[in-house]
Amino acid sequence: MYIISKKKDYYDGVAGALGVDIKILYNRSIVELEDSKCPIIFRKYDPVKNPIPSPFRKLSEVAIKKEYRKVYEHVAPFIIGFCGKLYVGWKLYSFGEKIPNNTQRYLTTIIEYDNEKMKSILINYPAWRSEKFVDHLNYVLSYDAIDIFRDLNTPVFVYDSDYGRHYREKRYNNNPKFIINPLLKEYQFFKVFNAFQAFQEIQMFLGGVLGNKEKDIVNVADKYKIAQHGFDKWSFRKEPEKK
Repeated sequence: MYIISKKKDYYDGVAGALGVDIKILYNRSIVELEDSKCPIIFRKYDPVKNPIPSPFRKLSEVAIKKEYRKVYEHVAPFIIGFCGKLYVGWKLYSFGEKIPNNTQRYLTTIIEYDNEKMKSILINYPAWRSEKFVDHLNYVLSYDAIDIFRDLNTPVFVYDSDYGRHYREKRYNNNPKFIINPLLKEYQFFKVFNAFQAFQEIQMFLGGVLGNKEKDIVNVADKYKIAQHGFDKWSFRKEPEKK
């Protein structure tokens, strides 16, 4: 696999060990989609355009249990689409150092992919909700997203419900982003796939699932088809004799 990218990801070095297959090209341009252009299951609730709240968005309606609030300040989920499957990860924020000349503090972000562990840390928000976040989690993990990968023509994407948060704000609103070809190292995805596994999975997905598209058929006139095979207009007839 030959990768075209301005930024390095954690699995890029594998090409030096396995070699580069130039027939499989990964143009890893990072593209951020507006909400209206995202796959519909990731779009925000709209009473007219998107009247059914999606479990993908409602997954963030969670809070830290009381007994864990001394350790964690806040939590936010993200969903990584990787080679045909969806993976749910969590950003657990904890208090960090004070910001110089400011009353606020930096936040330390801990990435967690152990969803069983997260079920013991999280509760619904608000707590009285009849819908359970565990049901939303199970729905997302079992969702068949292969058509999304094909429509976006990419092996990797992410829906980040709280993008770019680095310090504590009392009145902070989540900043959701949908990104095609994100850098997986920013989400510590090596906790799910090591560098060799990630490289090979992407290479197989590009060469298989995304590489199976039929090529456009170009109609060529008969006279050009004949020429392509080394014949000319006199190949099947006698040339006139010179007088």
